[in-house]
Amino acid sequence: MDKKIIEKKELPSWDLSDLYKSTECSEIDQDLDKLEKLTISFNKKYKGRIYKLNDKKIFDLFKSLEIIEKLSGRLISFAYLNYCEKVNCEVKNKFLSYIQEKLVKFESRMLFLSLEINSLNEKKFKSLISKQSKVYKFKTFLKKMRLFKPYQLSEGLENLLNEYKSSSRSSWVKLFDETISELSISVSNKQYSFEESLNLLQNNNSRIRAMAGTRLSEVLQKKIKLFSRITNTLAKEKQIEDEKRKFDSPAASRHLANNVDPKIIQNLRDTVVASYQNTSHRYYRLKAKILNKKKLKLWDRNAPIRSRKEPQIDWDNAKNIVLEAYYDFDPKISEIGKEFFDNNWIHAKPNPNKASGAFSHPTVTDVHPFILLNYFGTSRDVMTLAHELGHGIHQVLASKQGEILSNTPLTLAETASVFGEMLTFERLLNAEKNITRRKYLLAGKIEDMINTVIRQISFYDFETQIHDKRKEGELTSEDISAIWMNISKESLGDSFEFDNNYKYFWSYIPHFIHSPFYVYAYAFGDGMVNSLFSKYKNKDCDFEKKYIKLLKAGGSKNYKELLKPFNLNISKKDFWEKSISVIDNLIDELESIV
Repeated sequence: MDKKIIEKKELPSWDLSDLYKSTECSEIDQDLDKLEKLTISFNKKYKGRIYKLNDKKIFDLFKSLEIIEKLSGRLISFAYLNYCEKVNCEVKNKFLSYIQEKLVKFESRMLFLSLEINSLNEKKFKSLISKQSKVYKFKTFLKKMRLFKPYQLSEGLENLLNEYKSSSRSSWVKLFDETISELSISVSNKQYSFEESLNLLQNNNSRIRAMAGTRLSEVLQKKIKLFSRITNTLAKEKQIEDEKRKFDSPAASRHLANNVDPKIIQNLRDTVVASYQNTSHRYYRLKAKILNKKKLKLWDRNAPIRSRKEPQIDWDNAKNIVLEAYYDFDPKISEIGKEFFDNNWIHAKPNPNKASGAFSHPTVTDVHPFILLNYFGTSRDVMTLAHELGHGIHQVLASKQGEILSNTPLTLAETASVFGEMLTFERLLNAEKNITRRKYLLAGKIEDMINTVIRQISFYDFETQIHDKRKEGELTSEDISAIWMNISKESLGDSFEFDNNYKYFWSYIPHFIHSPFYVYAYAFGDGMVNSLFSKYKNKDCDFEKKYIKLLKAGGSKNYKELLKPFNLNISKKDFWEKSISVIDNLIDELESIV
């Protein structure tokens, strides 16, 4: 199907009115006024008194906190999602900054809470989280808060950092977003936005991919000093805070926030890196052979292996493919997914200056999530839809836990999304009997897994080196690019021709700017899902019920408790090796077909 036909059918844009009707509506000012009063009241009632409170009064405190979190979450969700529609719009940007600044002021009145809970003696704290306590429900949340005790600063410094980051860090992130959104390239006398440009790298025409890759490199190079300045500044700011808090590594705060043992992440990283030769290197050698090339170019990395143009998948077809895959697993899950399409909770239409990438934003527990993606009709876009819908379904199920406990820790945040991708892929693969089309499906899935596991761990190594090197002084754009090229060669292998066109491609990766060290979550999630999916395929007893229970738990339990019913232990040394073997097996199957 021609791309123009897809565009004529009008891809969906979300309707944010379930949050607020508009940026001008009176409810926004009313909610800000409510928050002002609630946070002042909360501060007066509880500050300096936490150590005196019994469990019933602390339970009441949490109920008050949930009301505050719900109001502030609603405001910031609306402001952020409204901003994502057009990130270079000054009016939307101004509104987001206005809400952020207001919320920082309210948050400063609440910062005493974690400080005072962590100042409780061990006996009082253990009593607070015991099964007999009314506060036992919030045990996981409190234990996670307690982990930060050794790294806390004084209330004055915590407030200063909170206010400073809302202005400084937030401004650098917005500058990055705005700059990316304004980038465009011209190919064959046609102008393409940045998201459209990235999509051209998946074009089946090598000449178009080459032009798009070269043009993208050129526009990134023109802005490389700015991207380097943003990277240097944010890395330095993080370094200063980490040193004040006495974190022993740049990624330590992320591990702590995820409540995950750094040794597990190190084991994951080492296992993936050790697999490069047998996964990504082997696959790309095979891909070069299929494409009849001695060496692959940077723009061939995600190129389709089919000789003809891939037929585009219209939105309705994509929706049906994904919902049917979810239905085969569990009809109730599919029904939740269907609501996203029926109620305009998805923004799929590519627009110039729209936020790049894809996400599912959970908003607040009495509304629903919103999904953003840029849909061009490729099979990879269908997988992205399956991925983000998995996030959305997870967020809907977890919302029953309430505002404080619904947030899923990063260690499980990618589970439902990657599981949804796997369900969709398996359904397509099982239905496909044509050997050639089966080959295309396998290659696409292998590339998705390489992008999810190999690429993300290489990103993690890149970030680690950047933050480590930044401690020695400011990095030039050439310094950063050299690290990028070395990491890329190590992870992708010698099947690629690494020329200067690739050296600036580090600069557009949003996770480096938005969420430092988040990237390992994708590899973590993929490994988790491979193990869970194996249990599902082997018809593990009551798997569907146990899996849905896991999603419903949100952040009310840690990952060890949630994985116990599946007899999975990610601390075991061979856990990640078994996960990587799934990629090995898919490459084996593709090799046998080729």
